[in-house]
Amino acid sequence: MKFDFTGLLKNEMKPALGVTEVGAIALAAARAYAAVGGKLQEIRMVMNGGMYKNAFSCAIPGTEELGCNMAAALGALGGDWTLGLEVLKNITAAHVAEAKTLQIPMDIKADETKEGIYILAEIRTSEGVGVCRIEDFHANIVFVAKNDTVLFRAEQTKAAEQQHAFDFEAVTVADMVDYAKTVPIAELSCVKEMIAMNCALSAEGEKGVGLQIWKTLAAFRNRGAVGDDMIYAAQRLTCSAMDARLAGLPFPAMSIVGSGSHGILCSMPVVSYGRFAGKTEEEIIRGVALSCLITIFSKHYTGRLSALCGCVLGGGSGAAAGIVLLMIINSRNWQSYLMFQLFGIVCSLIPLLLIALHIVTHPGLSELAFGISVFLFLGTLIIGDRRARLELKRRFHVR
Repeated sequence: MKFDFTGLLKNEMKPALGVTEVGAIALAAARAYAAVGGKLQEIRMVMNGGMYKNAFSCAIPGTEELGCNMAAALGALGGDWTLGLEVLKNITAAHVAEAKTLQIPMDIKADETKEGIYILAEIRTSEGVGVCRIEDFHANIVFVAKNDTVLFRAEQTKAAEQQHAFDFEAVTVADMVDYAKTVPIAELSCVKEMIAMNCALSAEGEKGVGLQIWKTLAAFRNRGAVGDDMIYAAQRLTCSAMDARLAGLPFPAMSIVGSGSHGILCSMPVVSYGRFAGKTEEEIIRGVALSCLITIFSKHYTGRLSALCGCVLGGGSGAAAGIVLLMIINSRNWQSYLMFQLFGIVCSLIPLLLIALHIVTHPGLSELAFGISVFLFLGTLIIGDRRARLELKRRFHVR
């Protein structure tokens, strides 16, 4: 196979504790402090606007604290930079208490001239000044210094080289589908790990944290406002994982393209559908693999951090593709696909609206997704004939 999809998946998947922007800020602070050591005297950080926005009001994993300042303080006081985006994994209550009472100057701000991922951390201590710079990817440390001595410099790291080496312009959706269907299952061990990690996070979320969106969904189901069907199951599994992540529980999510939310959204709906439809573990893993590839492909064009909802343009497109792949490999119980197909059409209308507003400038993939969604839905109606129409009436309670 001419494209190294396995390498791309492994490179883009990373365990992340909490919101990845919070983790990246803590990572930069932890690495800068580790370079110099000593007693903290001052923390200064500059980052791109998207990084600042995404971390501004998000929970810190394992604590009840929020925001950029606390993430930087905890990273410097007790973060382990060698753990990457799990840098705050070993934070204790003592670290939190110390961070809350820290009486030092802190200047953390956004630089609107920086478009890509960028964090520059400067930590002043009794031993001097430690500096760390992150660029391009959330955990991509490219520069470390102590006072005037450069400890590490990598203008283009191995991760960045691999990302730029992948020829996104030449790859097609057909290439990704062929890979997902035929690659030896042993090569998809990272996808299997993603499913296990994100399902475990969802199970923690169901214990009652954050907004507890799944409880609202359950209340609607109990009143008959929504059905007890595949869509409900997918929503519950996905929302529980999101609640756990955004509430800052000390359990990692398997992120993709630097986002835990993307990792959850591109995997959990596919897993839920696969279980509901009686798919084998291997079939589910292959469906999630395709979902991940479509997500990576989409984010290559929209950017890793943007003002647009990446979960719709990236993870949502990927999940739709993964579910369609599972539909194709099993034609039994086809009536249950109708609502998912309608849901796919609704989701694919959102990118078309963004195209009409000239927000999205690469319409090809969005138009293809909409066309496929409509084609599959109409095909099911035509082939299903009377049974398909009866199924729609039953779903929408039409007499």
